[in-house]
Formats: sequence, structure tokens, C-alpha cells
Amino acid sequence: MRNAISLLRVAGVKPGAVALAVAAAAVTLLSALSLTVLSGWLITRAWQMPPVLHLSVAITAVRGLGISRAMFRYIDRIVAHQLALGALSELRAKVYDALASSAATSRGQGHVYVVDDTERVTDFLVRSHIPRLVAVVVSLAALGLAAWLSPPAALVMAAALAVTGFVVPRIAARSNRRAREVEESTEFAVGLDQVLQHRVEFAAAGRAEALIGEVAEASQRVTREKLAAQRSTVAAEAIQTVATGAAALGVAAIAVATYSGNPTWLGMLLMLSLAAFESHGPLPAAARHADDAARAASRLSNLLNTQRADVAGPAVSDTVEARDLRTIYGDTVWNLRVEPGERLLVRGPSGSGKTTMLETLAGLVPAASGEATAPASTRFYAEDAWVFSTSVRENLRVGTPELDDTLATRVLSAVGFPFDLDFVLDNGADSLSAGQRRRLLLARALCSDADVLLLDEPTAHLTPDDSADLMHMLLNSPLPGPKPQRTVIVVAHEN
Repeated sequence: MRNAISLLRVAGVKPGAVALAVAAAAVTLLSALSLTVLSGWLITRAWQMPPVLHLSVAITAVRGLGISRAMFRYIDRIVAHQLALGALSELRAKVYDALASSAATSRGQGHVYVVDDTERVTDFLVRSHIPRLVAVVVSLAALGLAAWLSPPAALVMAAALAVTGFVVPRIAARSNRRAREVEESTEFAVGLDQVLQHRVEFAAAGRAEALIGEVAEASQRVTREKLAAQRSTVAAEAIQTVATGAAALGVAAIAVATYSGNPTWLGMLLMLSLAAFESHGPLPAAARHADDAARAASRLSNLLNTQRADVAGPAVSDTVEARDLRTIYGDTVWNLRVEPGERLLVRGPSGSGKTTMLETLAGLVPAASGEATAPASTRFYAEDAWVFSTSVRENLRVGTPELDDTLATRVLSAVGFPFDLDFVLDNGADSLSAGQRRRLLLARALCSDADVLLLDEPTAHLTPDDSADLMHMLLNSPLPGPKPQRTVIVVAHEN
């Protein structure tokens, strides 16, 4: 939890802002608590049939508390979510910067960092941190009022609140960890994959039935573990319900046996024992969110705090050159020289290290051995570069914020992209066909002002004729965009 709170500070969450959110949420629940208690007083007092004017203040207060409860709930939601969304934006920006300056990270892992982990940490603020603090404030207020009315009843309430506030959340957190361990277990998935993918080989070896039995046993074991985790969750909910009911019964018994004050205050005490536990209702879910957030915060803290050595990029030169260059992926030894303004097509089989060679020339990954040189203004454009859920114009402006609309339109026309600049890609890359996506990414590269373009599979997923036309433009013709004559290195699969 410390890591999550530290990350929230890194994301710009101020203690004063958290205190404001807690205050709004606490006033909401205190209004509900006061409403319940005052209603108990009003019921018992009305039973005595006093003049109606004696009840007018209480009646008005009930109305006011009902309104204030709704109003402060609205304020609480606005303040807390504004705080969390602002922290999410700031934290994502910092994580993105850390990823950009770190060693190469897979797209899946990057997605976990930027999307899943940041959401878990900022959800911790709204779903765990604030509810816990609110529960503390409301519990202390309820116990203070109960102690004023009846100290023995307050002791009973304190014991029950300790169970619902500490024991139940611990059980819920442990259940959540157990369920996550079951979900992360790969034994069943690996065994099932073997059965489905290699059933012929295992049948020939006479091991098919044994393997199917092992997989069935693994499936049953996973099911048993899931049920065990669910039983813990159900037990936590049952304990919370039993503790709340026991507190109400205990307070009622003690109050009836020992209370000697006004009967109307006795009604308030009984209603207080029922309403005091409302703030503890979200605590089991808060414990589960805190457990998930702790894991996410640990990963993000490692990412943000780890000092990585800068990648030793190629030496700066007007020419792009590789001399006996070996990359960290693939066995090919690269030797090439491309003068300013020249074009080069590199073809090779999958796995030969073509893409890694471009990343090495761009200074994104270190070389395994050998030497490389490239101009300072060298940009690599990946085959799977991200397409954002925004307009075509904004997708082209990635890396070129000051892009002119007229120039962008000419580039789109040159690459054969069918939509205009204002067309919105609601679902990102899923809004386009594979070929349209390739044309958009190629247009993004051509709109840049880099002196050297390193293009990874720019004509993939296109028809042979369209691919040949675009490849001819890239390798022979003046290029559309801000720099018609510049160095271009294209990699492609062998025909």
C-alpha cells in the first residue's frame, strides 16, 4: 500500500485534496447516520404524542439531512473522481516517459504498465484509500456518540466494528490473493494446449489417455481452488453480516438492561447500532482493490525507479552505415552504406533480424557487436505502430505536431489512403482494414521531417500491384511530404 500512496504523490495527488474528498464522503455518511439516529428519536418521541410543534425542529432536521446526504454524495463523487482522473493522466504520462527511455518492452507488457497498472493504482484512491479513511472517521463519530449514551453499548459496538473493519477485510484480501494465484496458474492451460496441438504424437506414443487424465485432474484441481477462494469470500460476507447483527442485538440487550435515561435517547442508541456499520460495507472490496493495487504499484515503482544505462546509439554521421554489425536478435552480420538521399531495399526471411537492424540504426536498441553510423535525424517506423482513436489528422501529427493540412492531404493522396483528415477512427486500428492501416502509417512516416526514414514492412497487407507502386515511389520517385529527397531504408520479406 505504501507504494500505491507514493505513486499517487508522484501523480500529483495532494494530501489536502484527499482530505477534501474524505470530508465530503464522511459528511455524506454522517448525514445518513444522523438521519437514522434522529429518525429513531422522532419515532420514540412521537409515540409519547407531544404537541406537534415540539417535533417541528426534528422533522425539519430529517428533511435537511436527507437533502445534505444526496448533495454531499454528489460533491464526494465529483471531488474523488476528478482527483483520480487527474492522477491517472499524470501517472500515465510519467509511465509513458519511463517506457520511452527504457530498454525495449513488449507491446503486451507496455499495455499492462500504461493501462492496467495505472488504472489499478488510481482506482485504489477512490475504491480503497478514501473509503478506509471515511470508515475511520464515521466509526469514531459513532463510537463517541454511543459512549456518551451508554459506555457498555459502545464497547460492544467497538468489538463488532473491529471485526468488520479489520478481520473481514483481511479475509477478503487473502481470498483475492488466492483467486489470483489460481488465475495465474498455467498448469491446466499448458496441458490442454499439449492435448489439442500434439494429440497425434501422444497417441502414437501411447500417452494420449494418460495425458488427458492429467489435464482432467489439473482442471478439477483448478476448480477446487477456485471454489475454496470463493468460500473465503462468502465467509467474509457472512462474518460481516453476523457481526453487524450481533452488535445490534448486544446493544439492544445492554441498553434495555442498563440504560436509565430518557426513552427517546434509548431509541437513538438502538438505531445508532444499526447505522454505524454502513461505512464498513465497502471495506471488503476496498481490501481486494488494495491488494491488486499493491502488485501494480510494485511493478510501476520498479519501472519508474530503475536507473537504466542509456542505449549506446550509432555514431552521428551524414551516411547510414553498418560495418560487421550484429544485432541482439538474429544471426545476420550486416554490412551496408547508404549515402544522403539514397534509397535501399533490404529483403530477408522472417527471423533474420531485419527489424532489429533498423531499431539498432535508429538507436532504439544496442548493437551486439560491430559499428553503425546514422544522421541525428533518423526515425524508425514500426510495422505495428499504434493507431490512435482520434482523427486521421491527429494520427498523422504523431511526431510532427505542426503538420500542415495541405501537405498532409497530398501525402494521403500519394499513398492511396481513402479517408480525409477529419475522418475519426473511433476504434483506432480496428476502424481500418489491414491495408488501410499500412497506408496511414506510411503517410505518418512521410509527413515527418526526418532526414532518414527507416521503414519496416511499409507495403504489407497490400495487393501485389499496390505494393509494387508504393515500393517504386519509396525507392525511386521524389517523396511526398516535406522532404522529397531523403534517405530511405525499407525492409521487406523475401518474395
